[in-house]
Order: sequence, then C-alpha cells, then structure tokens
Amino acid sequence: MSIYTKAGDTGYTSTKNRMRIPKNSPVFKLLGTLDEFSSALGLAKQKLPQTIRDIVEQLQNDVILYNAEIAGGSKFATHDEVAKLETAIDSIMSTLPEIKAFVLPGATEGGAALDLARAVVRRAEREAVALSQTGGISRDSISWLNRISDLVYALARMTDMTATRQSQPTAQAPQAAPEEKSAPVSVPDIADAAPITGDQFSDRAFKLCDAVMAQARRQGLGVVTAVCDAGTNLVAFKRDDTAFLVSIDVAVNKAYTAASLKMTTEQVGKLTQPGEGLYGLQYSTDGKLILFGGGVPLTDGDGKIVGALGVSGGTADQDKALAEYGAQLFKKGVSIGNGNNSESN
Repeated sequence: MSIYTKAGDTGYTSTKNRMRIPKNSPVFKLLGTLDEFSSALGLAKQKLPQTIRDIVEQLQNDVILYNAEIAGGSKFATHDEVAKLETAIDSIMSTLPEIKAFVLPGATEGGAALDLARAVVRRAEREAVALSQTGGISRDSISWLNRISDLVYALARMTDMTATRQSQPTAQAPQAAPEEKSAPVSVPDIADAAPITGDQFSDRAFKLCDAVMAQARRQGLGVVTAVCDAGTNLVAFKRDDTAFLVSIDVAVNKAYTAASLKMTTEQVGKLTQPGEGLYGLQYSTDGKLILFGGGVPLTDGDGKIVGALGVSGGTADQDKALAEYGAQLFKKGVSIGNGNNSESN
C-alpha cells in the first residue's frame, strides 16, 4: 500500500471542515506539534513502570481524539474532560511530597522523557492560543492542553518518586521488593474463598467488588472495582481509600469494554492493533475502550455473559489477575446458587 498521495506537493493540504490551506497555517502547526507530543510520549512510555505506562497510552489515544476535533471532527475537549484531568492531577500530586522548588529534569530516564514531552505540549498550547486568535479553537480546547501539561508534569514526578523508593536499600534483603512485585501477577486460588451469592445481580455485584478489593489489600494494593450489567450499565462500584482517583474512570471503562465487546480488555487490546480485525475501534468511542488487562466478562451457570468486572490500581498484569479472580468467584457463586435453587424446588 502506498503511503504517499502527492496531494500536498504544492505546500497545501486540507482538514475535515476546511478548504485547502497552507501547511504552515496555525491549525497545521498545532496538529504537527501534537503529533510530536504523542511521539515524545511513545518514547517516554518505553522507560516507565507499567502503571504509569498505561496512563500515558490512554493519553496518547486522547490526543488522537483531540487532533480529530482540531481537524474539524467531533468535539472531544469539553469542560467535563478538563475536570477529569484536574481530578487525576490532584490524585497523583496528593501522593507525592510537596514540591517547593523548580525541578531539574533528569533524576530518572522516564521522568526526563516525560519532562521533554511536557515541553512539547506546552508549545502546542502556545500554538493553540495563536489559532484561537482566528477563532479556530474553543476555550475548553486550550484549557485541555494546559491541564495535559500539568498531568504530564505530575506523571514525571511520580516516575521519579517511584524509582527513588524502589532504589532505597532495605536492611533485610535488597531483592525483596522485586520478588514481592512479581507474586501478585498469578491468579489467586479461590478454593477457600467465600462464593459470591445473592438473590439479585446487584447484590452479587457489590459483594464481588468487596471481595476483589479485599484480595488486592492482601497483596498490598489499593484498587478500584466496578461491575456493570450485560447492557454496560454501572451496577456496583468500590474504591479503596489508597487507590488513585485516576483509576475510577479506568475501572469503570474496563467493565464497559468487557461487557460491550464480550471479551477481556486484554483481548480487545490485541484485536485493535494495526492489521487486526478491530483496529480503529478505539477511536470511535470517545476514549471509553480500555486496551490493557483488568476487564473481564461475568457469566452465569450456562456460560451466558450477564455483566463484566473492571479492576484498576495495580499494573496491567496485577489488575488482570484480580479481575480473573473475581470472575472465578462470581462463577463459583452462581454454581452454588443454582444448586440451592434446585434443592428448594
């Protein structure tokens, strides 16, 4: 397949809602800078721990939706989207020591890469202000870029702090921390766990959220759990006090993704890669689809999907293991419930 069209050889090109205009016009300067920002995030992503990497990847998907808006597509940067970013920023900064001086980039590779990406998005904000002078962009769109630079700054500081904590020696055994991090990835055994039972789906949904959150605490994790029904409607939701606020939307959207597509979020991630059958779907749902582990369908005794569970707060592998644990608990409870009903009849 040819990647060149020759349509821009004259120095002019077009967007969705504009006639052919010069490539050095304000709108294309902004779009080009945002492409540069996404590429900088991609480079940073390779140097980050999994939890922060997942957030950065979601941010890259949001940039695609933002670019589409700037090019004349559907509205993305709304007041609600800006508010979500502010909530995420406040959540992250609340976990960090107070910063009282200018931060010199370079404490860690990942943090430095994010600081570079932030410098690029701040340039994009300046390009957006220039575009606004011709009426080509909304106030919410400028605000969204401003908050994105703050979010990337917060993620950079979190990256530096995470690396600092992991590098601190312990008196017992220097290798203890990495060993503890790898253990929770396996799915916990449900043999001794109490089954999830209840007369209604909503009863079982809340018990399931509690059970998964309790298991996460035993692993030293603070998570958010969410359950939706087969129609993707949110039924139950629980957040551990220590869980990041940013995990709220992620957990809910994981449940939504697993229920709407009737497969795990990890499977969705594989099928939306370039060349796969669902590639492009992630750009058509306003960023609601989650493409990494932690969302699983819930089935009844006959194998019919009756809802989905979303878990967020650990790494993708940890969230995946906890979600699978929850799905097994739910199925175990359904089996016992069916047996009790048979006896009572």
